[in-house]
Amino acid sequence: MMKFERTRIMTSARLRFALEQLTSGDWQLFERFCSEFLVPEFPGFRTTATPSGDRGRDGEVFTLDSVAHTGFQFSVTSDWRTKIRSTFRTLIDNGIVYQRLIYCTSQQIGSLADGLKGELWDEQSILLDVRDREWFCERELTSPEREVSSAELVERVVTPIVNSRGIAKVAGSPLSSGEAKVALVHLALNAEDRAGDRNLTKTSFDALVQSVLVDTSQENLLTEAEIIDRVRALAPHGADSQVAALTKSALDRLSRKHGPVKHHSSHGGYHLSYEATEAWKEDAAAYILEQQSLEEDLAAAAYGYVEILDSDAEQLKAESKTLRIALEAVMFRSGESFAAAVEGGDPARVSVDEMVEQVTALGLPLKLHPTQAVRAILEVISNPAEATRRHLTRVLDAYTLLAFLQQTPDVQKAMSRVFDNAKVWLDTSAVLPLVAETLIDDPSERLQTTLLNSATSSGLSLFVTDGVVEEIHYHLERCISYLRQGNGRYGPPPFLYAAYMLSGRDERQFPKWAEDIRGEIDPDRDIEEYLAEKFNIRLNDLAEFAEKADQTLRAATMELFSKRRSRSYDEQADRTQKVIDRLAIHDMESVVGIIELRRNAKPALGHEVWWLTLDKTAFRLSSWLRQQMGREAPDTPALSPDYLSQLLRLGPLRRNLDSDEVRRLPLIIDVTRLETVPPKLIEIARSTRESMEGLDERRIRREVRDALHKARTELRRSHDYGQAAESSVAERLRVQRS
Repeated sequence: MMKFERTRIMTSARLRFALEQLTSGDWQLFERFCSEFLVPEFPGFRTTATPSGDRGRDGEVFTLDSVAHTGFQFSVTSDWRTKIRSTFRTLIDNGIVYQRLIYCTSQQIGSLADGLKGELWDEQSILLDVRDREWFCERELTSPEREVSSAELVERVVTPIVNSRGIAKVAGSPLSSGEAKVALVHLALNAEDRAGDRNLTKTSFDALVQSVLVDTSQENLLTEAEIIDRVRALAPHGADSQVAALTKSALDRLSRKHGPVKHHSSHGGYHLSYEATEAWKEDAAAYILEQQSLEEDLAAAAYGYVEILDSDAEQLKAESKTLRIALEAVMFRSGESFAAAVEGGDPARVSVDEMVEQVTALGLPLKLHPTQAVRAILEVISNPAEATRRHLTRVLDAYTLLAFLQQTPDVQKAMSRVFDNAKVWLDTSAVLPLVAETLIDDPSERLQTTLLNSATSSGLSLFVTDGVVEEIHYHLERCISYLRQGNGRYGPPPFLYAAYMLSGRDERQFPKWAEDIRGEIDPDRDIEEYLAEKFNIRLNDLAEFAEKADQTLRAATMELFSKRRSRSYDEQADRTQKVIDRLAIHDMESVVGIIELRRNAKPALGHEVWWLTLDKTAFRLSSWLRQQMGREAPDTPALSPDYLSQLLRLGPLRRNLDSDEVRRLPLIIDVTRLETVPPKLIEIARSTRESMEGLDERRIRREVRDALHKARTELRRSHDYGQAAESSVAERLRVQRS
């Protein structure tokens, strides 16, 4: 449950939220707030507004000599520069002379006004003192008068937004009912209580009960029966007796002494305590602020695609809200897929193509093409700022838990089916990003590495087969061959070569970098040792198990991956049928070997052997095998990194991770687009480095990175090349500025 040991219920988060919501129609409300807020500092403050006009100022400080030296202007306008200049002109025109003008605004200005301050001092010898949003928030609790004025503003502005009807208008857009939207926010705010080994069923029902009690008070109670009915609507497929028992248990926990729920036995009703209600207002306001911050990130990611958005800030802002709705729809679908997979379905991977289809089906009024919208979304969620990561993570987990609750009320029991201390084999597509991430200087930006480090910390064992080692060796040889072809290069650059070049490094040093991974005498053994030392990944071949498997299964799996390999390489001159067959055999041995291991192990709950992959063909395997084998088809062993990240956050494995490890888990791993980086971008990286020859290495890498960023922006506007280079790995291959 939420913590209620706050000694003071007002915090700057709620005041900041209130000030952010003010519009031009709220100018009188803001003026009243400012007038009361300024009294402790200026006891002689007097308002100057009259029916005939304020002559350029809203107030001044009364003095005994009847000459006011300090004037005030209150404004909620976003165009604060124009407003300040207009105010000064009006004062001059009316013959009003101040030594200081205090400009109070609900906007965030900070140091942006420094230039204007100097300009007005030089021209008119008037000191401009800007009191912006942050100024008010920092001083909210410095006097009783300021606390009262802040509380009044919050009550007028925030309370209507964070009650159940208000939250339903701004949050949880994919959900159909207002009750579900309020529940979603409560589940998201309950993230800290889920940390460690807390029972998910208990924490989820605590959140549901508190969500249905929003808007209650001592004068507005809900009976136990009413609460149970409302919770049952949020968990519709559970047995009535089970939902009732879990709801009663939550009410008992929450209504204990000093708990967030008050029980009036004489009236037989419940309501949120005053402290809990104020805490909800504060936390809900912070949630909406984070949601707005996410929209700002989405607006930045959307810039550069469509001219009308680039030239019109209001349209770009509206587009960012629509993008956030699209993103939450994708998260909702991901939560449903995860819950379905835990309940016995196939672990799904939300591919880029599927995301485009989902966004298209939504029919949203986007200015961006759905493909562009998905790229903008991926740009934000693949490498978000810390605050955005926290918000996205808890929202995704809230959608996931809500999906569970709509299927089964006992979330903890459902999650107990998830593997514990499992063995996971990695496909080549999951290993190459790890190698590429060694090119990233900042360890916090190595998302795939972070994920697998957390996996091993939680008790999972990671393996690769001989075939994967062979493919890594073969991939490095392709990179060297591509490098040596010079101007006669054919086709897109190989994955690791592209990652290396987009990191800004000198391509002449690529062979030396590759030698750190494998040498000339025994390269396969070198790669095996490299993976063990760097990533705690061991060699454990599956060919022996695959050979014992059913021949129909082997043949069907081989056919699917042979088709995939043939489509991938049919235009590549260096791909012979022999190579294609060999690569397909590696896939078949991994898949069939793991299925055979599962058949022998037969764990009591779930599966404990998996195949971690980014190959979208692997996630078609289940339906393909059902077509070929009917009811005899086994469960697919394919596991996506995104699915693994959710398991680590919500499943039994989370008890082995500390809160920092859980917080750092990535939301999405998407590196497939790096495989189609246009050669033009590689050439830009090369030519930029050559033009910087003689400079410090860190400076050169910075210049290469900046040149690539500029090129991607320009290319995506006209030719749409940028999609390939904007994958999560490529965007994180950055160096610190010298």
